[in-house]
Amino acid sequence: MRSLALLLGLIGAAAIAVAGPTYRWVDADGVHYSDQPHPGAEIISLGTTQTYSSGPTVAAAAAADRKSAKPGATGEFRYDSCTIVQPAADQVLLDVESVTVAVVLQPGKRSRDKVVLAFDGAEMQPAGPEQTEFRISPIDRGTHQVAAIVRDGSGKDLCQSPLVVFHVRQPSVLGPLKKH
Repeated sequence: MRSLALLLGLIGAAAIAVAGPTYRWVDADGVHYSDQPHPGAEIISLGTTQTYSSGPTVAAAAAADRKSAKPGATGEFRYDSCTIVQPAADQVLLDVESVTVAVVLQPGKRSRDKVVLAFDGAEMQPAGPEQTEFRISPIDRGTHQVAAIVRDGSGKDLCQSPLVVFHVRQPSVLGPLKKH
């Protein structure tokens, strides 16, 4: 009985150690994250890791929407929405080498339009006409901003997503070694 209580106590302590707090602070060098306390740091909640997988429902809806173009008040086509669904707003990505940015349009993207990605102030052109996902590799640690812009064949902006800010946290080779 005593061994069982000890075992349960050890499991509980391990769970608490794994789910330790994350500290965030800003100084002259930028935004920092750590699992160690720092003067003036705030404790932030990272939540669970978010993933995205486009299923057949998204593809089927996009194909159906391509057939039913919605004209605006002037008779011109317009998109009801442009949304970045991956990464999530203010998401913290841990120890990643690349980030996939996924864009969903309503109605679905017309074949003559293209999605351009504005990543940290620079535009990324699509590799092909149907591209709505962009892989950014390698990805540097820090805070990044991304937005999607849909342009027609003449270069006119038709729709722009809200700006999404996300954070990449990489282990530092300069940081102190942890003893396990």
